[in-house]
Amino acid sequence: MTRKDETDALIRDTNKAMKSDVLRYASEIPTFTRATTGSLAYDLALGGGWPVNVWNEIIGLESHGKTVIALKTIAANQALDSSYRVLWVASEDFNRAWAETLGVQTDRVVLAETNVMEDAYAILLDALEKQSVDAVVLDSYPALSASAEADSTFFDATVAIGARLTNKLMRVSPPAQRRAEGERPCLCLIINQWRDTIGQYGDPRITPGGKGKNFSYFTRIDVVRDGWIEKPSKVKVGQVIKIRTVKNKTAPPLRVAQTNFYFDDDSPFHAGDYDTVAEISNIALTYEIIERHGAWYHYGTEKWNGKEAVLARMREDLGMQREIDTEVRRRVLGQAPPNAAKIRRKRPA
Repeated sequence: MTRKDETDALIRDTNKAMKSDVLRYASEIPTFTRATTGSLAYDLALGGGWPVNVWNEIIGLESHGKTVIALKTIAANQALDSSYRVLWVASEDFNRAWAETLGVQTDRVVLAETNVMEDAYAILLDALEKQSVDAVVLDSYPALSASAEADSTFFDATVAIGARLTNKLMRVSPPAQRRAEGERPCLCLIINQWRDTIGQYGDPRITPGGKGKNFSYFTRIDVVRDGWIEKPSKVKVGQVIKIRTVKNKTAPPLRVAQTNFYFDDDSPFHAGDYDTVAEISNIALTYEIIERHGAWYHYGTEKWNGKEAVLARMREDLGMQREIDTEVRRRVLGQAPPNAAKIRRKRPA
């Protein structure tokens, strides 16, 4: 009997005894897949997009763009797949009008309105086990309350109940998240917030839920509003949303990316838009896909005088946007877009 025969026998006997495919060759694991964020810059920072079938955390302060990134992610993937469905666990209020402004098809979003932690986690696990949706989102963790806390008085000690339950979720969810070859993957996002801690060296911030959960996340991104976008009249029409990959088990960590996000229709863009064309143009220039020679910019047989001329041409040509987006991903990531988001044109004058 060869060594391979012995290994095959071990796999066969163990799986038979446990009545489950516990052992298998690593080469049989399905190819790792990702879901787009709807932003080329964010996708590149994450290594190609959100990793699926694992937990990802979006962290930030209030009104810095955490929910925007989650909603834009859902909108981008729904735009690519007419059957893409989402479970959104809303421990905070879900703003339907705002979600639709950002491009979300709310008739393909199942809403679970509860802030009871045990109920929220049971719903998430059930959806993952039944493979009934393509994404699950929890918005947000700090608004959850364990039932023991809700049933207690203000004088009862309820320290670390939420952390214990959350760590249990992280331990028991991997079998439900696992997918065989050919099964539809599931994107898993949890939105959290920063809290200040005292007497700690290094980063003084911490997230609710304890430290144990952080080991289970495949990616953790820190979301920061890095500035306002204003009209000449100083009216704010958008903001620059910057992310930093605090943790990434699928690509190098501590990468930074940003994009311009517009929240007001009183601008050259629709409310809810990323300026994806500026993203593509800037990244293409960085990697010399669009070449610069003095004041002239070249791409293929075309050339333009000045960067604004490049942007104007790209905004008019959706095909060029997609072509350059694909070339950027091929050159930087060695792959085609995992789910290249549809790019909306600039609003006509």
